[in-house]
Amino acid sequence: MPDVCRRQIGSLTERYLDALSFLSRLVTRPGQTERRFQDCLPAFAPAGLTLGLLWTALALAALCFAVAAGVSAALCPFVAGWIWMLALLWTTRALHWDGVADLADACGSGTTGERFWQIMRDSRLGAFGALAVCSGLAGCLLLAAAHLEQGNWALLALAPAWGRSCSLLLAASAPPQGGGSLGKLVCSAMTPRLVRQQRIWLAAIVLLVWLTGVPVPQMLLLLAGQWLLQNKLRRTALAHGGLSGDFLGATIELAQLWFLLALL
Repeated sequence: MPDVCRRQIGSLTERYLDALSFLSRLVTRPGQTERRFQDCLPAFAPAGLTLGLLWTALALAALCFAVAAGVSAALCPFVAGWIWMLALLWTTRALHWDGVADLADACGSGTTGERFWQIMRDSRLGAFGALAVCSGLAGCLLLAAAHLEQGNWALLALAPAWGRSCSLLLAASAPPQGGGSLGKLVCSAMTPRLVRQQRIWLAAIVLLVWLTGVPVPQMLLLLAGQWLLQNKLRRTALAHGGLSGDFLGATIELAQLWFLLALL
């Protein structure tokens, strides 16, 4: 193998491992820097696919175990869906659910300006944040159980990659909120090439979804709903001065949930 190919493969592997290190506890990579974080953004979708495959494999194993153990047929998918949700929370350290809670608290407060961002940055969990997290996790459980019952394991594996690509595309659609935030790092790294890469990833996921037998109207519903979600988040960010890491983290979970709901 030529040295240039070997170096390129080594670079892609490094970026993939850095992305897994940031997005999960599966890999530990010491010496992370802002530049390394920005460099690994193209690998977010592959890292998301890896996580989705792992969560789905664990859920399928739990489903087989529950069936073999004689658990009620009505409960087996819920047991497996619960394992899928727990695997999501454990492997990612619930990384993006704090963004869901913070964004819900800030938007639910009805405030604007600096007060909006004070609520967003407050580490305490408010009523709107608690409701959003509980609703979202309930959705994860129910949707995972429904897809497992229908044998749609491939869709469960693809959902995390979809969410991470959608989050990066949101970062390309609005300016950062300012300061040295995670949102600023991601937004500043969104070059036209990276945007094209994420669109290619989404197109590839749509193609795989079509190959699983999902009807075209349902796929159009997925795309239309995702566009509306992205537009709503973009307009909310613009109304309050820009994007932050919480916006991007919330987008990952919301897009993932919409993917599973639209394709049910």
